[in-house]
Amino acid sequence: MEAVTLDIPNISCNHCIMTVKRETGFVEGAEFVSADLDARKVVVQVENQDALESLKETLAEAGYPAM
Repeated sequence: MEAVTLDIPNISCNHCIMTVKRETGFVEGAEFVSADLDARKVVVQVENQDALESLKETLAEAGYPAM
């Protein structure tokens, strides 16, 4: 798995982070690692590019588009 840092400008609180963590769990081949609320960044592990794209779509649908 590869660690990827995603910029997610819409996260503003711990509830947002928990939502991102929950949504990441729904994506096969993706795992939540950590989050930096101040920087509005999330680190995830992904198995491949398809998992990363699927995760980005899932997060966008949940209201947290990743840059």
